[in-house]
Amino acid sequence: MSPRMELCWLDGTWCGRGGSMPSEALRRALDPELVRFRYVEYPATYGPATGIGDPSYAESVRAGMKALRDAVRASDLPCIVSGYSQGGSAAVRFARDILPAAHDLDVRAVATMGDPHQERHGGRSGIAGPLSTPRPRLSVWAPGDPIADLPDGCPLRSIADLTEWMSLRSFEDGQDWALDIFERVTQMRAQAWWQPWRWPDLSAAGGYALGYLQGDAHMRRYVSGGHAVRLARMIEGVAL
Repeated sequence: MSPRMELCWLDGTWCGRGGSMPSEALRRALDPELVRFRYVEYPATYGPATGIGDPSYAESVRAGMKALRDAVRASDLPCIVSGYSQGGSAAVRFARDILPAAHDLDVRAVATMGDPHQERHGGRSGIAGPLSTPRPRLSVWAPGDPIADLPDGCPLRSIADLTEWMSLRSFEDGQDWALDIFERVTQMRAQAWWQPWRWPDLSAAGGYALGYLQGDAHMRRYVSGGHAVRLARMIEGVAL
């Protein structure tokens, strides 16, 4: 039986060619007779956090969006654009910024895991701010994951706001980063986590940061908690 759908998947930061623990768990869980899983290569960088000369997070996401466009265009099957962590952000941005004008692309859904733009759920959302998509959204998040399940009032949101264009590759890149920070602050585009009714969330920031650094909340829980398998079943449901 030939697969009915292709899953074009962008992995997370550091894993531009795929292979992260959560992504591999999803790949293994999918029925190959229903869904053809395909890693889509992109930089998956975060400025100097991944390497002094690396492109910024924003540049990496843009490259991922373009890579998704090319992968969908080259596919002989209807597609689901998808990703984990930074890859999920690129999939969401692709669906919002490229897909509406690309009428030749057959995209049936957006699937994300540990998504920085996870939509709001019970006073929580993705660290980069919630975004909707113009296609059905399939998403999972591990409880307590600071990337996808962060309280609206957590100050860790400033990390996403202020480092999106972080780059030290050149003087010009450094200027772009500084200008982005200035515009976010002066134009009120930074997330307003500091509003008084959100202050109770401040005390939990350290715990969320530690969970991320230890690799549990944003990585291992997607495997041990069954979230990757749950997303696989949701994806197969679209293919049926």
